[in-house]
Amino acid sequence: MSEVLLEKRGHTVLLTLNRPQTLNALCVPFMKQIEAALDQVIQDPECYVLMITGSGRSFIAGADINEMYHLDSTQIGAWAKIGSNLNLKLEQMRIPTIAVINGYALGGGLELAMSCDIRLASEHARMGLPETTLGVICAAGGTQRLPRIVGEGTAKEMIFSGKTIDAQEALRIGLVQHVYSAEDLLPEAFALAESIERNGQIAVRTAKSAVNFSRHATIEDGCRYEDDLFQKLFDTEDQKIGMGGFLRKEKNIQFQNR
Repeated sequence: MSEVLLEKRGHTVLLTLNRPQTLNALCVPFMKQIEAALDQVIQDPECYVLMITGSGRSFIAGADINEMYHLDSTQIGAWAKIGSNLNLKLEQMRIPTIAVINGYALGGGLELAMSCDIRLASEHARMGLPETTLGVICAAGGTQRLPRIVGEGTAKEMIFSGKTIDAQEALRIGLVQHVYSAEDLLPEAFALAESIERNGQIAVRTAKSAVNFSRHATIEDGCRYEDDLFQKLFDTEDQKIGMGGFLRKEKNIQFQNR
């Protein structure tokens, strides 16, 4: 049985992490399979949204400690680079990405989820970066992304203490955008994906580029970048289709992504 499953519904791809016997713990072969699956999605021009979830009781319960324990500093450096590069590839995908957190998202699991644009969680989900309880720190972007998402003080509290939080606390601090029952989680995620699918995809991807640019830009540079992108969209067919449809009061505007 494959450890990474891809299912396409319309223009949305659902990537399911399928190592339930290990709670989807990350090891080198598994991370390479995930990266290969991402490459498949990247190469599909008809994929507009990527959703990632886990099978069983876990999204990803962390890294495979058995694999890591005996490695020296040089070996673990190569190990960590695989995970870090995987998350960077996920974060830099042009299309919107949604983490559908169905259970445990700990350590490397939360790091991968934070590399997605949007995070939805089951009411039973548990999240945290417990690396300090093992005598180490995050190695795939956790110390960098968590402060950007929840603020520095909250991130330091979570990282220094290694505590695990529930879904409602994750919602309160802005780590996830919505919390649903286990039964409603996937349907709600697909509903969100479908609402994204209906829009002009050139505009959606341009908007993602603009938001991501803001992380490292001054407000002045960010606004200039946004203005430049905005102007370029007026050279697309979709701009005429979208605005023309609005003026004609059309209910179902069909974008051509050109």
